[in-house]
Amino acid sequence: MKVKQIALISIFIAGVALLTMGSSINIFQGYLNFGDVLVMGMGFVLGLPYALLGGVGAALADLLLGYGQYAIFTLIIKGLEAGIIAYFAIKKGKAHLWVYLLAGTWMAVGYGLTDVILTGEMTIFVASFSYNIFQGLVCGGLAFALQPILIRLKKIYSV
Repeated sequence: MKVKQIALISIFIAGVALLTMGSSINIFQGYLNFGDVLVMGMGFVLGLPYALLGGVGAALADLLLGYGQYAIFTLIIKGLEAGIIAYFAIKKGKAHLWVYLLAGTWMAVGYGLTDVILTGEMTIFVASFSYNIFQGLVCGGLAFALQPILIRLKKIYSV
């Protein structure tokens, strides 16, 4: 791995944490944010296996915002969210809108299940899923719109 790749990964992780914290809106048991735009971008630019680091910045944001109970779940959910983008973008060098929406939907399902685990209440899944799917689809659409920039970034850093 080259120094510029390590630097890019570090910038993405810090960017995810900062965007997540800077755009957080407290709601229900957690918060809405736009950090998923960078998580998905990270998946596209870095590819596998580095995309799986997509959860690091988001988990850090959970810890810093006082939602430590979510941190380990976030690490896994967001890492796989970025991994979905990376997996489907490998062959074509780009990803279709449905791939970003799939990643956002995975995130919503993941947090729905997380809330069930943390509360022990199955009924909480619907409430959790409903606001997380909004975040996932909006961020998926934004990340898809940024794909031309991400393609250039990927070429520059040869990740």
